[in-house]
Amino acid sequence: MLRGVERAVALLHRFTADPLLDLARAARHLNVSRSTAYRVLRSLEAGGLVVYDRERRAYHLSLAVARLGQVALSRIDLRSVARPYLQRLVEATGESVFLLVVEGRSAVVIDTLASEAPLKLTYPVGTPWPLHAGASNRVLLAHLPPEQIEEILAGPLPRVTSRTITDPDRLRAELERVRRRGYAYSNGELTPGVVGIAVPILCAGQLMGALAVAGPSSRLPTRRVSGIVKQLKTAADAIVGHLMGSAAKLP
Repeated sequence: MLRGVERAVALLHRFTADPLLDLARAARHLNVSRSTAYRVLRSLEAGGLVVYDRERRAYHLSLAVARLGQVALSRIDLRSVARPYLQRLVEATGESVFLLVVEGRSAVVIDTLASEAPLKLTYPVGTPWPLHAGASNRVLLAHLPPEQIEEILAGPLPRVTSRTITDPDRLRAELERVRRRGYAYSNGELTPGVVGIAVPILCAGQLMGALAVAGPSSRLPTRRVSGIVKQLKTAADAIVGHLMGSAAKLP
């Protein structure tokens, strides 16, 4: 029994590096036969921790795992940990910075620091936005479990501005692009004339939130994007490092 538990735990950890795991890769990872790996995966499936995708013939984590992760992460105050890094981003970029999390079908601003420029973007804390519209929200959507993404894409997908992407197929392609390059970019999709650049905050594969920089398109030309992405990723990594240290100290 203990050996079976150890194998199940090993496979669950494997999903952080291999989100869609087929039987052959599972067997290789555990260094066991396919029949043994299958029994482990079936046990996880019966426990509601993984879901079998018949079309792809592979397993992925279930929403139950995401809920467990959220319970663990709820013990950590993301806002207080992230606040110093938001301040540094405002100073480095000269633009407003936002910290967002997912609540239901919405992205919600839980902290923000405004640019000191006369013309700047501001959203009050608690502001909800649809997950499909704009960089800061779409970067969250891109890193949700597959079934949750499909639930959102099933609609409704309101058009916030004339540039908002509302076609599910276009959104799927964009979400794949976001995951591949590690950031999201938008221009006028959420607010006319405003560019948004955002990265996810991922802790051991678990989505915790998103960091975003936003401001007038005149101050955020495409030549600035790569530099701001680097600054955002550095801040996100630092936040995760801080949180991982905090989590290790929890009783």
